[in-house]
Amino acid sequence: MNPLPAIERQAFLGSLSRYISSEADRKGPLGLLLIDVMEFTQVNHDHDFAYGDQVLQHCFSRLLAISRMPDTVYRVGDHRFAFLLPNLQTSAFISLAYNKVSTVLQEDLVIDNKRAELEFRIGIALNEAAEFSAEKTLQVAEDSLQQAKSKQNGSSSLAQTDSGNRQTQQLKKRFAEKLKANDFELYYQPKVNLLSGEINSAEASLRWHISEQKFVSPKVVVEIAEETGQSLELTKWMIHTAIRQIKDWENQGFLVSVSVNVPTNLIQNSEFYVLVQDSLAVWGIDRNRLTLEITEAAIIEDKKANFENLLKLKQLGVGISIDEFGNGHSLLSYFSQIPANELKIAPNFVSDIGDNSQDQEIFKIITKIAKLFDLKLVAEGVEDQETYDYLKKLDCDYGQGHFISKALPAEEFSQLIESKGSE
Repeated sequence: MNPLPAIERQAFLGSLSRYISSEADRKGPLGLLLIDVMEFTQVNHDHDFAYGDQVLQHCFSRLLAISRMPDTVYRVGDHRFAFLLPNLQTSAFISLAYNKVSTVLQEDLVIDNKRAELEFRIGIALNEAAEFSAEKTLQVAEDSLQQAKSKQNGSSSLAQTDSGNRQTQQLKKRFAEKLKANDFELYYQPKVNLLSGEINSAEASLRWHISEQKFVSPKVVVEIAEETGQSLELTKWMIHTAIRQIKDWENQGFLVSVSVNVPTNLIQNSEFYVLVQDSLAVWGIDRNRLTLEITEAAIIEDKKANFENLLKLKQLGVGISIDEFGNGHSLLSYFSQIPANELKIAPNFVSDIGDNSQDQEIFKIITKIAKLFDLKLVAEGVEDQETYDYLKKLDCDYGQGHFISKALPAEEFSQLIESKGSE
């Protein structure tokens, strides 16, 4: 777990200023969530200060776990946190972020066998096209937070984003329309065989273009699908599209395997097994060319049920990949039971492996265990030649990251494979 930082208000303002400057160049909105743990003095009084520090530490760690960029989560008061949201495609996304943060913080928290009874209030500021300074942005969030505190349920924390809420509803409506019309696109990020240099596999990544230059983040699309109860339909579209593309490449003479990310809430859904089975039957591909990626955290939520369901899927002949391995969930004791073919090492574990001796030793251990259980090892987040070379030296099987290639449309991926074959 990440240690609780000291109060870092100035560091936060510095980071906020930098992001506002970058948004000024991009002409895009920046969001700020200001989160207050309510009645925290009572928490310390009912338990002790050490318990209170652990509560704050858990809150901070939960926020870090869902942040997507560096320097975006700060402790800015005794029991207050700031959550920066740079690079928003539209202002509507701040409401989605609010819902996500609120949901994560409200999850049960038990420390030393004692359940922490917590309430939160969240203030919101939206800085359109770098209109405000860092100090002004913070003041707007402070005012919003005070309004939220004046209400019993904190609902007024969204009072300043009514337009954002309307845009969120419009976005959800557009999502339903796009899904019904099959009007999304899959991009494919290559995985390179570190030993041979060949590219014969890829990870499918969803693209929803909302304008010529902008697209909705795949993670946000998945969140919208979950909130609107359409995860199964979206995943069905992705799997059908990926399998059809595998078949198209086969007809072109390219034998490519594709992995598709599976939302956590579908692993125990009986309809999902039927979906995969029917999709394979329709397109008639070699089943081992489809891999289903499931996060490590999702698997351990209900190990027995999830292992059984994954085993059934594996028995269909598809690959099973454990994604985001190394993000703090211990699966080492379950290796002999996991019905998987592949482990994907999380990017934050890979990024500085050339300079981090501890990470190197851990990676060596994971490699040995993976080989022992006949699991392919894929390192995500390969961003430079040094990391690429070091992973190859550590006997990692595959690498994936922007140094190798960004995610590409199907036609450009075909051109990449063709160019590699002619080298």
